[in-house]
Parts: sequence; structure tokens; C-alpha cells
Amino acid sequence: MSRIDPVEITGRLGTLRGLLHRPDAAAAAPVVVMLHGFTGQHVEQDRLFVQAARVFAQAGLAVLRFDFYGSGDSDGDFEEFTVQTELDDAVTALDWISAQPGIDPARLGVLGLSLGGCVASLLAGQDPRVKALVLWNAVSIPSLHFGEIPTEGPDALILGGQRISIEFLSDFYGLDVTGTLQNYAGPGLVVRGTADDVVPLPEAEALAATLGDRGELFLVKDAGHTFQHPDWRALVFQKSTDWLCAHLGGSA
Repeated sequence: MSRIDPVEITGRLGTLRGLLHRPDAAAAAPVVVMLHGFTGQHVEQDRLFVQAARVFAQAGLAVLRFDFYGSGDSDGDFEEFTVQTELDDAVTALDWISAQPGIDPARLGVLGLSLGGCVASLLAGQDPRVKALVLWNAVSIPSLHFGEIPTEGPDALILGGQRISIEFLSDFYGLDVTGTLQNYAGPGLVVRGTADDVVPLPEAEALAATLGDRGELFLVKDAGHTFQHPDWRALVFQKSTDWLCAHLGGSA
């Protein structure tokens, strides 16, 4: 049975809060850092990240899931974040988890959902500590997103009850996700729900093409953006666990 510890991590802009799952193992464990999506948090929709972390820990992987600055229980307001602040938070999370007892920093993987997958791709392309990458319905083509958000008037820069900043949009549209990912030399699993209406199929195809023979595109038939059916989640969790254990070690 894994142990779950609350954590506080000192980030560049404020305190990041989350949970660390530790597997029941005597040896130093490989670890997966989970990065949530836009307006998400360390639990994710319908407890997606909770369920996944439990499966990973059962397979011998430590798991860190935390809230980016401005999201969930972490410090800051939502309109203060940009993709760059999330990337900075992800680097800080890698620094923190690498220094923890019972963790093998040489076996570190990153999993990202949606916008968190965008951040994970950028992170893998710039940080050689990332040894395995898993992308769930990940954003990779910025021009396909946020075009419906007005930038002027009373509803300017408001989406889903949250206000975003013009700095976020400017930063986001300036990203070269696949170009940065080209610098990553490790293995990558791209998971795509075929009925995802948030992130279009070309984004998964672009990520898979960038990874080439180091990657795999895994399609989950009829699944939506957060795999909202137990059968779809079972498929995603098993595939992701097998992939992570194959490249980081574990008991799967």
C-alpha cells in the first residue's frame, strides 16, 4: 500500500502545494511528475489524476502531483500564470523531487494532460533529467486554441469563470512546442482519445511525428478529453503504467 504525503514546494512566485505518493518499496523508487491542464489541479476532472497515481504507485512508481502557481491550492491568482510560469514550476518540482529521500533522480518521468502536456513537452525538450514522457491529449499547436476568447469589452479575457492575462496569450502563441520537443532524446507515449473535442487530432499526430521511432501514438476509441469512462481510464492507465515501467523501472 502506498503512502501519500502532502507537500509544499517553494516556487519562484510562491508556494506550490500537492501530494507525493510513495510506493511500498525499500529501494529508491523511480518517480513520475504529473502536470495538470488549463483550469485543472492535482486531482483533475473526476479524480483522473488521483486514480492514475494510485495505479502508478501500485506498480512501484513514486508520483508527485501538484498545483501550478495560480491553480488549485497553490499560491497566486489564475490570471497571474503563463505557460512560462508553469514551466518554471515544473523545473522547480523536478528540483524538489530529485532531492527527496527514497527517490531515484536518475529515473524521472513526466506526464502531462492537455496544457500540462504542452508544458511537459517543453520541459522534456530543455531538461535532460526527463527520462520518459507521457502525453495525454496534449496541446502542441497553439494557433488552434483560445481564438474564441474576446480581448476587448466587458467579457474580455474571461474563460470558464476565470480571468486570464494578455501575457498568457502572448506567451502561449509564441511557443514552438514540437520544435522544443525535438531536443528531447528519450521515449515518449502520446495518448489520444478519438472523441476529444478540446485538443484536435493533428496535435497528437504532430507530437508523435516529432518523437519518431522513439515515440508511440496510442488511440483510445471514442474517449473524450479526460477519458470519462472506467473502461477508457483502465486502458489509459495500463498503457501508461507499462510504458513508464518499461523505461523507468517498476513492477508492472
